[in-house]
Amino acid sequence: MAYLSDFDISGYGLSAQRFRLNVISSNIANANTTRTAEGGPYRRREVIFKANDFSELLNKQIKEDNNLLEYENPLNDPSSQKDAHPAVMSVVVDKVVRDDREFRMKYEPGHPDANAEGYVAYPNINPVIEMADLIEATRAYQANVAAFNSTKSIAQSAIELLRG
Repeated sequence: MAYLSDFDISGYGLSAQRFRLNVISSNIANANTTRTAEGGPYRRREVIFKANDFSELLNKQIKEDNNLLEYENPLNDPSSQKDAHPAVMSVVVDKVVRDDREFRMKYEPGHPDANAEGYVAYPNINPVIEMADLIEATRAYQANVAAFNSTKSIAQSAIELLRG
């Protein structure tokens, strides 16, 4: 059923944005962490998304079917019984990268993590940027929820029509 792939697409978006929200929240929570298990201040992290490559999925499906001539692309043939893989039109988390920009240096000679000159290295996190990213990710999450709810409403309407 086409609705299921629509739900899956929204689900991929929800999952990706939830992951991004978690990373941003971690950045905000560690904005003043001067010492981590790796040593040194916390480094800002950023989520990198990627779109799933349709050609890779198509070639994988063709190999699984073992018959190129009989393969029907469900995106081109709406009457096909094969459902399109939802990831064909989705985004996923590719990786989380550490921001290698310089740390913020603040003069605090009494701080236990101060260097010989009395400066403490604080994480390279700008709370204003993190809050803007948090708002952006929240709105993207809300948009995916709205798309999910719209699909659900359409499916419910179709079921009601079938019931008569």
